[in-house]
Amino acid sequence: MIIDTFIKRPVFTTMFILVLVVFGIRSYPGLGVDLYPDVDLPMVGVTVTYEGTAPEEMETLVTKPIENRVSQVSGIKTITSQIREGYSQTVLEFEIGTDPRQMASEVREKVAGVRRRLPDDIDEPVVQRFDMASQAIATYSFSSDKRSPGEIRRILNDVVIDGLQMLEGVADVSVYGAADRAIKVHVKSEKLKQYGIAFQTVLQKVNNANINTPGGKVRDNNNTITVRTMGKLNTIDDFRNIIVANVDGKAIRLTEIADVEDDWEDAESYSRVNGVPSVMLAIRKQSRTNTVEVIDIVNKELDKIMEHDLPPDIKMHIVRDQSRYIRENVADVWNTILFGGFLALLITYMFLGDLRATIIGGLAIPTSVIATFFLMDIMGFTLNNMSLMGLSLAVGFLIDDAIVLVENVFRHMEMGKNPFLAAGDATKELVLAILATSMSLLAVFVPIGSMGETIGQFFKQFGLTVAFALTFSTISAYSLTPMVPAHWLKAPGKDKTKRPAFVDAVLTRFNNGFEEFRGLYNELMAFSIRHPKKIIAGSLATLIINLFLIPFVGTELQPIYDSGEFRVNLKAAPGIGLNQMAEWAWPLEQEIISLKDEVTVANMHLGGVRTPVNEGAIEVRLKPEEERKRGMLEIMRDLRARFKDVGDMQVAVVTNQGSRGDPRPVQIGLRGSDLHKLTGYANELAEKIRQVPGSADVEVIGIDPEPEISVRLDQEKASQLGLDNTSVGKVVQYAFQGKSTGNSFTIGNNDYDIIIQMEKSDRRTIQDVANLMVSTESGNYVRLGDVAEVKLTSGPTRIDREGRQRQIGVYSNAVGTSTGDLLKIIETQLIPDLNMDIGYRYRLIGNSDMMSRIFGEITKAMILAIVLIYMVLAAEFESFAQPLVIMMSLPFAIIGAVLGLLVANQTGNMMSLIGATMLLGLVTKNAILLVDYANQAREGGASIREAILQACSLRLRPILMTTMSTMLGMLPVALGIGAGAELRQSMGVVLIGGLTTSTLLTLVVVPLIYMMTEEYLEKRKLRESK
Repeated sequence: MIIDTFIKRPVFTTMFILVLVVFGIRSYPGLGVDLYPDVDLPMVGVTVTYEGTAPEEMETLVTKPIENRVSQVSGIKTITSQIREGYSQTVLEFEIGTDPRQMASEVREKVAGVRRRLPDDIDEPVVQRFDMASQAIATYSFSSDKRSPGEIRRILNDVVIDGLQMLEGVADVSVYGAADRAIKVHVKSEKLKQYGIAFQTVLQKVNNANINTPGGKVRDNNNTITVRTMGKLNTIDDFRNIIVANVDGKAIRLTEIADVEDDWEDAESYSRVNGVPSVMLAIRKQSRTNTVEVIDIVNKELDKIMEHDLPPDIKMHIVRDQSRYIRENVADVWNTILFGGFLALLITYMFLGDLRATIIGGLAIPTSVIATFFLMDIMGFTLNNMSLMGLSLAVGFLIDDAIVLVENVFRHMEMGKNPFLAAGDATKELVLAILATSMSLLAVFVPIGSMGETIGQFFKQFGLTVAFALTFSTISAYSLTPMVPAHWLKAPGKDKTKRPAFVDAVLTRFNNGFEEFRGLYNELMAFSIRHPKKIIAGSLATLIINLFLIPFVGTELQPIYDSGEFRVNLKAAPGIGLNQMAEWAWPLEQEIISLKDEVTVANMHLGGVRTPVNEGAIEVRLKPEEERKRGMLEIMRDLRARFKDVGDMQVAVVTNQGSRGDPRPVQIGLRGSDLHKLTGYANELAEKIRQVPGSADVEVIGIDPEPEISVRLDQEKASQLGLDNTSVGKVVQYAFQGKSTGNSFTIGNNDYDIIIQMEKSDRRTIQDVANLMVSTESGNYVRLGDVAEVKLTSGPTRIDREGRQRQIGVYSNAVGTSTGDLLKIIETQLIPDLNMDIGYRYRLIGNSDMMSRIFGEITKAMILAIVLIYMVLAAEFESFAQPLVIMMSLPFAIIGAVLGLLVANQTGNMMSLIGATMLLGLVTKNAILLVDYANQAREGGASIREAILQACSLRLRPILMTTMSTMLGMLPVALGIGAGAELRQSMGVVLIGGLTTSTLLTLVVVPLIYMMTEEYLEKRKLRESK
């Protein structure tokens, strides 16, 4: 037998295990370190920009044609679109398993097919895969008491950005918080009228004057010389001297009809850090790169730039740094592994009272964990929240096989056998039980690692990492664990190593207590065998009562953990300008900055590339957890109370956690065709939600009508003057929005826009729009208000669509209640009260939709795990009935899991549900040990009842040892110790609670069910034989 080979050849066995360990040690430095696993989500986005176009026009002209065409691609799960002024993004989510690269190619073909139906002057549609890693991993602020934000941005563009962009692992460097440099040409309308020059003519002349044109080559017999027509302008004076027209023989220069300035683009964003105006720099990393390494490289480069290249008055602050939290998380997980492993070994030592036996059992932890790094490297896994959580939880049960085996070797040596014989006999006795327990656990973790939906992508590394560690633990149990006792373990009582007196006293008292407990347990089993039906009925009654407690356990997608970072969202009425928003935000910033014992950075930013200037956020970065008295959630509650009645703005205090998009857990989408009706339903629902205790930060997303000045041409008057909608629309666009010329102004390596528009004094009010002079075909000018109706109206600032329908979202936080409870009230009471018309309906969206889908996937994984466990046990025991007996321990785990969540004030979330799935594999282990030994005893000639009593008495110690070591190994997780531990805590609580009750009931109920089942089968055999 192969086990005898491992026992008799210690050097071979040691080298065999060392090979695995060496490969693991070699692989560890190469493992990436990240916050979450890199996930290839099958999502493709189509983005179109059409500057200055209102959302309703964007929807009609761009979004709908694109949606109609790309919906023809097969395998689409959902289509969502977000439309803002001048911007449309349509995101297609495909079924998991679809190749996103292939889908992106198909979508690109469909978009190319519809391009001719889209407006000619849009920016070309961009089709790209959605990348989870594209979010900023680090943000820095730059400020100065001597320079304006615009000047700081100019220096960053010239000195910093290009160097950072070239660093390994950096995908993108973006700057916001100040306008970029631009050449502004402010045209004077009265001068255009005076000289009879059209606005379009000015644009054309400036563009044509600022260009270098290739002219080919001239050649003779010996030389070739390039010819170029040089026209690129180098200074502001060059622009001012551009001749735009000749009037009566006089050259009219640009400076005569316009003010030309080296200026800044119109500000679309503003930022302050700790109250100081700042420019922000955000770093995004490339996919499948090490977040910690990338940030370290960037920080090192920035330190060099700050020291050698930037002026001393420019100061830099780190606003956001994911590497800090990742490092803390990795360090805390290692502490959890070490602490959990120590507790597991401590309980082993307490039971066996032998240091050598304890060390032998403990060898399984480092060998299995280190060897796991080898397979993680091969699979492309990283050290992240998921894989590290798997390792920290696995510590508790990696030692189980070794403990059971060492305890059995110890028992055989107590019977007088020599170490070699005891090691061989004890291992052979447990071959089937160890294989069955390991396979049962693998039958749980493989389904967890292969779930569908997005959660499957996240938990793949968790499930498979634990499966790898379990595999190596089993290999160790069949090779290293039996070999070491055979050569190193001494017979009980013959180890001459002296122990301190107090240790002896503790061990003696512990073992005496255990023997007393064993005696009581034996008496209980003797009683139970005489009254099996009463005991089973009582246990079932306990289970049924406990099932009624399940509705009292709240549900949510995932627990909020103390990441040390959150944000305060700000939103004012549309039309509010940047300066007014900055003024209103200042008192909130001061409140946050006043928490100087807890807050390190408060970064306020308004507007941005896709964010209107009336929206923004204050990003709050807290001091490390050990340096502050309050947790993140408590600080958030405090600020929520302070900002309850701000008045001018909607304020929401939210985390940075959750899926892409808004992090609030309660998200309801109302769908229909009429925006006016949808708005009414959404506002009514939001008001109802605000009345529900536990709701907070309730907000309607997707309405906010914005003031608009509409221009409607009088077609009869316009046609008499040779005008039409297109020609007038162009003039209005150029005058008020401004138009960038096709050629830019180049300084060094940087290109800056040249923007032509009316001067500021001519574009302030509705009257300025009406007074705009439009050139006619004959070269004369007409006032816009004389050929068009110019009036003040309103339109939506954004339009959201899902499933090719308009949608308005109602979002809320859940504070003091669970997400599930709040959603239940909304779905069963509030939405029916809306009495929406036919064609209008609701759907859970965002995090709420994800919660229901994830819970569904975990339920499927649970069912699959139960089926696989049954199949594994049936194959191992060559029986259809005995696996059912063993699996009777599963329902009793529910009792402890539910009670544990209620007592610890935890919720049913994706982590606790994954913990419940893990329980399925863990709780069968004890029943396997009992049933396996009872079968062996019966093969030795014992009756069913004798076999049960022997199995219960002899297997009590290994069952308690493995259960307590598993529970103690998971104790640090259940106590929520360390960075991000709140995320894992509910899982640890479920595991410890479930193991406690299932073990206590398994020790009594499973043997009784085994007895009744086997006695029934024997009676049936007797009847059939007659």
